[in-house]
Amino acid sequence: MREDGGMAPPARYREALPPAAWQGRVKRLWRYRAPETASAPERILPDGCIDLIWDGQCLFLAGPDRVANTASIAPGSVLTGVRLAPGVAHGWLGVSMDALTGQRVELRDLWGRQAQALELSLAANNDSAARLLLHALPDAPADTRMAWLFARLSSGDAPRLPELARQLEVSERALRRQCLAHFGYGAKTLDRILRLQRLLAGASAHRTLTDAALAAGYADAPHLVHDARDLTGLAPTELLQAHGRR
Repeated sequence: MREDGGMAPPARYREALPPAAWQGRVKRLWRYRAPETASAPERILPDGCIDLIWDGQCLFLAGPDRVANTASIAPGSVLTGVRLAPGVAHGWLGVSMDALTGQRVELRDLWGRQAQALELSLAANNDSAARLLLHALPDAPADTRMAWLFARLSSGDAPRLPELARQLEVSERALRRQCLAHFGYGAKTLDRILRLQRLLAGASAHRTLTDAALAAGYADAPHLVHDARDLTGLAPTELLQAHGRR
């Protein structure tokens, strides 16, 4: 279900950019069709994002994940998802994201009857699920400071956290509190997760795994081994074989 490509072969998973009017609030729209026969649970890698997902019966939130999670999906099911832009979820839901870290939470548990009414609309208009999900989102754009932080950490050339805090004109402690509220974990963990995603995105362009690790921002091969095992439970070679983007 995520951009790492680990959810399924490309034919089963498709994603697209949202309409221009929604690009400040939505990062991606996606759709996944499960195999018609039972299959093993899928590994979902952390990516620093929160998804709103419709499975045909229930509307739920996925993430944020600090480490790899798994998803067991009924054969033949179709999932429609909206990946929220960084910095959107906290203001929209009114809940600190660290209360949802590693969880899959039904929207009705947060919104009650409002979520149930949306589920009824989705059930009656399943072909328009992505459009209806978009209209469930807030009019307000992302928190600009947190969107900026996510973009800086994603780039791979961000300064160290004390300098990022200085640029945001907050203390490191305040930065951690804000990251917990918006991303579900502190800036250091977010940095590690986004570095892992850079590795997955860029490894195929490098001759060796060490070259790919250095380009992604790892200090050395042992640094990559440690982070890969801690965040995904896999060795780097296993990780790239299963989830590397080609």
